[in-house]
Amino acid sequence: MAAQIFLVAPRNAEASSFPDLLGKVLAAAPVAALLLPNGAASPQAYARLVRSVVPVAQASDCAVLVDGLPDEVKKLGADGVHLQGAVEEVREVAERLRPDSIVGAGDIHSRHDAMVRGEADVDYVFFGAIEGPADPQARELAEWWAETFEIPAVLAPDAADMAELARTPVEFIALGDIVWSAEVGPDIAIAEIARQLGVS
Repeated sequence: MAAQIFLVAPRNAEASSFPDLLGKVLAAAPVAALLLPNGAASPQAYARLVRSVVPVAQASDCAVLVDGLPDEVKKLGADGVHLQGAVEEVREVAERLRPDSIVGAGDIHSRHDAMVRGEADVDYVFFGAIEGPADPQARELAEWWAETFEIPAVLAPDAADMAELARTPVEFIALGDIVWSAEVGPDIAIAEIARQLGVS
């Protein structure tokens, strides 16, 4: 079964313009989930962004995940939260929010990191960097996880060879800058990536 697309929004996304761009991207290819990085924007600006994106994404059956703000999930109408914190936080949030909301965990640098977060009863384990330099060991860890455990793996790959990545056993491929910075435009880029991955 082909991996699904897990989209990571640009850190500088703004409520005034990003929803329109997102709508074009979601019309071009199926996307399972969208993570909105909580960057340098104020809490008020981030809340406006989430609220502006939620109806656009959910209309395309794309779940919206807030970044590190479990208490804001329901307030903002989002579908879940992505956590990069300590396993104790991950466990507490999972106990509190699941199964009504999605809870995912990142900051994985070893098999031990993955296993302790998986034991916290999360909905997915994220391997690799949300942004910035790629983690060269992420793919090996993600594939080991996908072949061993039932909790889905999300892989932020360190290479752009999507046709080769189509053979990976991981359940989700995280896409960020490769989509948003594409010269052909994000909608055309994601359509081609989806074709290479075999996503339909």
